[in-house]
Amino acid sequence: MTSRELPLMAFRNLSRHRVKTILTVSAVTVSVALYIFADGWLTGMNLDSVRNIVNYEIGAAKLQETEYFENKDDLPMYESFDSWRVYADALEKAGYDSAPRFVFPATLYTEKGFAPVVFNAVDPEREERLLRYTKYIEDGRYINSGAFEIVIGSLLAKKLIPEDGNRDVIISTVIDIKDGDTIRHVNQVVSAVITGVVNSPDPQVNYMAFIPLDVLQDEAGLMLDGRVTELLIRKQNPDDGALPGRDESPEVIRGAFEKEIGKMPDGLDIFSWRSYVQDYIASSAGDNISTFIMLAILFILSLFGIANTILLAILERTKEIGMMRSLGMTDGELITMMMFESGFIGLAGSIAGILIGCLVNIPMVKYGIDFSSMVESMNGDIGYRITGAFRSAWNIPVIIGSGLAATVLSACMAYFPSRRALKLPVTESLRFE
Repeated sequence: MTSRELPLMAFRNLSRHRVKTILTVSAVTVSVALYIFADGWLTGMNLDSVRNIVNYEIGAAKLQETEYFENKDDLPMYESFDSWRVYADALEKAGYDSAPRFVFPATLYTEKGFAPVVFNAVDPEREERLLRYTKYIEDGRYINSGAFEIVIGSLLAKKLIPEDGNRDVIISTVIDIKDGDTIRHVNQVVSAVITGVVNSPDPQVNYMAFIPLDVLQDEAGLMLDGRVTELLIRKQNPDDGALPGRDESPEVIRGAFEKEIGKMPDGLDIFSWRSYVQDYIASSAGDNISTFIMLAILFILSLFGIANTILLAILERTKEIGMMRSLGMTDGELITMMMFESGFIGLAGSIAGILIGCLVNIPMVKYGIDFSSMVESMNGDIGYRITGAFRSAWNIPVIIGSGLAATVLSACMAYFPSRRALKLPVTESLRFE
């Protein structure tokens, strides 16, 4: 029998066993469609999360003291630097926006209660130019320079703003001052008023508070004396829908910065946004692995269904197979024909699964599913930096790869049951009823 006749015979056999073929194709279709849907959804949530981190929290990179970066989880206020305006001017000439911040932990008191808060002392004008959370101010306005005003996140507002609308607050913190190898701790209390509430698409921002940087410079504030803990960096006029590219990498920014200023100041360096979200990336990768394991199990079960279908088909056609073997068809040709049958099943299921998966993905990419109520009930802590609609994304390599994998694996799964069924001698096969 020629190599061309084997796939034609295999294709004809599928039409002769329509019910089993349809059931097995359906199993592959469901597996492929579910895999495409789940991968697209996870990819979309991860993309939205990291976009939110860049657009609302960090920017593309930070200029910081190396010592601060190494101890960033402790928010070491004493690891700060001055002359940030000189660095900001150099970055602007190189085509980058920058925004200074002094980050410090504090306790925020209102008439309703109190809560520990991470405060960001910012330059309002530069902050609004670089980050996008300022567009989501509700119930008020953003802070103005020169005034003891604060904006707090919506999740904090629910806990702290009283129903009568009194927005006077007290900020209690400890100023860390480094004198040589000695660190002094000075208690400080600052009075301010809440001017607005930010309800950002990034839940992390909704736990933060923001205050003008300039009011904290002297004894009435935090005695900063012109120092900041970080300078956020982003390319001018960036595409908010895209992640930072190579031109926003620390290496490129550092090169452009040193070209303008001469060399990187001692003790300072530029750190990528990725360096700040390693824990999140590792956590989301773990969630992805767990989901893919479940989908892989479903995929394997469907493949075993193919193997079982092929085995039953072979057993039901034992006499027919015996006749073909007696007419000179070799076991190798029979196995090849069965693998073609199984491969065709996998191909048909893959095509149908890809079509269904893509059709389901279209509205998921455009609209998503609104989980804002669930996010709110969980206080924003859902493992993703998203507060509203969970949208999917197109992952073309996975869509194509899942179809190819289903086809190849389906064909391969026919090999072992075929060999097992063909162990029966030809004479017994011809007597089989």
